[in-house]
Amino acid sequence: MRTIITAVLLLLLLISPAAAEDQITFSGNESSIVLRDGRENVVLSSGASVSVGSLTISADRITLSGSGWTRVECSGGASIEDEERGISISTSSVFYDRSTERILISTWFEIEDTANGVSATGAYLEYDLSDEKLQLDKSVTLLKDTDSGIMRCRAESVAFSRETNSLELRGDAAVYWDGDEYGAEVIRVDLNTDSITLEGRIRGNING
Repeated sequence: MRTIITAVLLLLLLISPAAAEDQITFSGNESSIVLRDGRENVVLSSGASVSVGSLTISADRITLSGSGWTRVECSGGASIEDEERGISISTSSVFYDRSTERILISTWFEIEDTANGVSATGAYLEYDLSDEKLQLDKSVTLLKDTDSGIMRCRAESVAFSRETNSLELRGDAAVYWDGDEYGAEVIRVDLNTDSITLEGRIRGNING
């Protein structure tokens, strides 16, 4: 019976009109489906995972819904892996909208960006995959490996552009690097050149 259900689910995912360009595939040890007009959804649990292009999301429970199965809601031990982008994220819940290519996380998260040598933690994350922009909020700490050691950035809000490899820190913003400390209302960091720009009321503690 489970084999029949799995085959039906896979067929539905393949033939449904997808709003997103990439095909979606899934796996899970347990699954259920609701086929009710306007409320169709697939629930995967027990080792569930969903893949779209190079992106794979795993969690204890994953629900697929929306026209073309564009809404992916995950809870319990959630993780995101994208080797092509060089991104991995660990958290407890994830919402992914395939139509807008946007990932939303409103719980504590840890992210690794191996392509740019960046890691970060916080309690809210919005990741727009289409333009490679991340918005990190709530007690954000971001670390960048540089030739002069680890650069540690702290703020309530951090805008990170992976395309330009740059940061904008706001809200109790501070950068600790190479024995120095910088603080300002707004801090901009070019991670390609390790240059730091301070705006507004500034403070610093520079050694040497």
